[in-house]
This record gives sequence, structure tokens and C-alpha cells, in this order.
Amino acid sequence: MSSNENAITIQPWSLSGKTAIVTGASRGIGKAIAIYLTRKGLANIAITYASNKAAAEDTIDQCRAHGIKNAVAFQADALDPTAWPKVVRDTINALGVSEIDILVNNAIWGSFQDFKPAGETTVEDFTKAMIANVYSPVATIVEFMKHAPKTGGRVINISSVAGREANNDPIITYGACKATLDSYTRSFAGSFAIDTGITFNTVVVGPTATDALVNTMSALPAEFEEKLKASASAAYRMGVPDDVAYIVGFLASDESKWVNGAAVSANGGYRSLLAALG
Repeated sequence: MSSNENAITIQPWSLSGKTAIVTGASRGIGKAIAIYLTRKGLANIAITYASNKAAAEDTIDQCRAHGIKNAVAFQADALDPTAWPKVVRDTINALGVSEIDILVNNAIWGSFQDFKPAGETTVEDFTKAMIANVYSPVATIVEFMKHAPKTGGRVINISSVAGREANNDPIITYGACKATLDSYTRSFAGSFAIDTGITFNTVVVGPTATDALVNTMSALPAEFEEKLKASASAAYRMGVPDDVAYIVGFLASDESKWVNGAAVSANGGYRSLLAALG
């Protein structure tokens, strides 16, 4: 049988039989990712949430509505670095699986109100941000690597355009967190992909109309929203969570096996990044 005939037998985009963890999936982008992976045939899923158990249960219910039966939600605090390796181990036990195929690190800590201007950021503030947004996802990856299949594992870190552009206060520290996690992603891709059979990729998200961002914008001048819409070059709008989920769905699938160490844009061609690449 030719290679082309072999390719035809593969169900495009299918995640049939696979197990995934999606962190921070009670709302917004994480929720959209969890539901979309389920629509692609996922067999088992675990999600995490910070505090809103009802929202997490709604995500699980929507996943089950798409046919998945084995689904669990764990509470995990981004500021507790010991919680995240435990999430991986608890997933193995709760779902009754021996391997986890896909890890999507989406959980973050911090809002506009949580981050301080750079000149006012204390050691404690900085450490808190780095533990939650860098160390915790990295610790999750390290534990995941122990339980991934010999081939075909996927680590997908949800990042931000803030990690790649010059930021203004109060998100300078947030941007530094994302840039640091991006560096880890590239380094893990270069150091561990061959030995582990795992690919490691980043999704670079731009302004996305999650409930958190919409609530933030409600307290800001109308021109702020217009500025966000104009930041995309593909269309005059902000992204929506499904825009990100579709890209994650590809990276989680077998079709992405030749993508490793990449920073895949999910930002509508964010103009400042296009200028930087020019």
C-alpha cells in the first residue's frame, strides 16, 4: 500500500481514544478548548478550575453532551506549585488510564487589577506571578512527561502576544511571565521531543472576547475596545474562544506531528507582531 493510501485511512482531526488535561477550563478559552477536543472524539478529559466549581461542572456537562463519558474536574490553585503534578497523577487515577496523550496549559493567574506597575512590583509580587504563570505549568509538563505515550504526546501552552511585544503597565510583568514560558516551550521542544515522543508548542493568543475581558472593557472607555479590534489584521474584530480552540485542536492531533517548538498565532495577524517580523 502506498503512503498516500495509508494517509487516506486516517480520520482527519480525530482524537479518538485519547486522554487530555486542559487546565483553566471552567470559562473562556479553556472551556472552548475542552469542548472542541471532545467534539474531535476525545475519549477521556480532565479539566482544572480555580474556584468556580459550577462553571467547571458546566464545562464537563457540555463535554458529555458531545459524547464523552469519562470526564472529571479538579480544583487547582495556580499559586500552589505542588497542586499541578498532583493534577496529573489524580487524572490517571480518576479516569482509570495508564497514559495521558495531551496537556493544554491554559490556566493563568492575574488580571489588570492583580498586576502592579513595574516600578511598584515587589519581590513578593514578582515571585507570585512567576510561580503561578511559569513554574506551575512547567511542573505540570514535567509530571505529564512521566505519563505520556512513547509517541504522539502533545504539550500545548497557551501564551499571549504580551510575551512578544513591548508592554505598558500594568501588564509588563504578565508579558515577562509569558515570554519566560515561551522560552521553556522552545527549550523542551529542542531537548526532549526525540527522547519522549512529545511535541511542545505555543499558541500565541491576541485580544479575545472572553467574559473576563468583556467585564474589564466595561469599565474602560469605548475607544479601548475599538483599539483592540483594530489590532488584528485578518478582520476588524477581537478573537473569540473558538478561534483559539480550533488551532489547539490541530496541534493536539496526529496531523501536527511535524510541528515542534512552534509559536502558532491565534491572534488574527496581530499588527504589532507583523511589524516585528517585517
